[in-house]
Amino acid sequence: MNILVAIDSFKGTLSSVDLSNLIFEHFTPQGHTVKMIPISDGGEGFIDSIQTFLGCDKKTLTSYGPLMDRLDVNYIMDQETAYIELHTTSGLTRIEKKRLNPMKTTTFGLGVLIKHVILEGAKRVIIGLGGSATNDGGAGMLQALGVDFYTEDALITEPMNGELIGSVHHFDTQKCDELIRGVTFEIASDVTNPLLGLTGSTHVFSKQKGATLEQMKTLEKHMSHYAYTIESSLKHKFQDIPGSGAAGGVGFACLSILHAHLHSGIGFMIDLLHIETYIKESDVVIVGEGRLDDQTLFGKAPFGIALMAKKHNKKVIGLFGSRTSGDVSMIIDQVYTVVPKHATEEASLLDPVNYFRLMLNDIIL
Repeated sequence: MNILVAIDSFKGTLSSVDLSNLIFEHFTPQGHTVKMIPISDGGEGFIDSIQTFLGCDKKTLTSYGPLMDRLDVNYIMDQETAYIELHTTSGLTRIEKKRLNPMKTTTFGLGVLIKHVILEGAKRVIIGLGGSATNDGGAGMLQALGVDFYTEDALITEPMNGELIGSVHHFDTQKCDELIRGVTFEIASDVTNPLLGLTGSTHVFSKQKGATLEQMKTLEKHMSHYAYTIESSLKHKFQDIPGSGAAGGVGFACLSILHAHLHSGIGFMIDLLHIETYIKESDVVIVGEGRLDDQTLFGKAPFGIALMAKKHNKKVIGLFGSRTSGDVSMIIDQVYTVVPKHATEEASLLDPVNYFRLMLNDIIL
């Protein structure tokens, strides 16, 4: 049997490459042919997946994390095209869980990385969005790229964050415009959420980034003010565009100031990695990610690949760390999880390889 493995990472534990190798080791001794395509929908593992396809080396830059800690981040330069991943600078796993606070976290480090690849000669910058620890509307990123933000009477010199965007009165993009002249931006987003409202960046994602219910109200108020300030100046509305709420509003900043083209993250990867061709050649397609929930249906990798597989009438198996909700029965034939059958969530995080292998034994091809 020909098995295609296109599984996303289990965030914070096993990468897409790790999981693919474990599946390969399980099924090849049984006589099956296994084709592995490490995958990402724009979040964690985006660079690894691109590197596997392009076969080029990663480069490293020292930038800043979500709370301005210095850290090393990877990116890829393929001639004049740069591939970068927001998660490497501003991701949830880049700081300890106890320090998460979307009022204070910033995408400034992402902007430092983007500026670096432009100065290195990139004319096309492709950014994978997803898994952010931030809710700053991308203001930190823009600030690092040269956008000056002001209160009513003073330049804001601190790195922009979810708190400071509420005090923006006006802004100046002249330095940023000069920097990005002649550069095109493409965004691979793992979600289609708008910026504001009940399905927006704050209401859907800020809780997992450490926000309390009271902070969520403040963050939404600040994001609304920030969006109004930018849109009033540009005389164009961006906040309702699907994906503008990606990565705590980085999608909005990329659309409005960087004039970026926004792709479905998994759609971008399906095209780039020629996944449809491999699906056609397979009998079974294995997808998955760390958690199956309602967000899975908002353009995440398992959903996108399963949808493509069903287009070609292929059997789809979903492997997940855990499941909270999400009815995917129309596109995934069999769903298997580590939690709760084989381990508690806490135990699974301590020994993910062992428990993933146990789950593989459950699969009926």
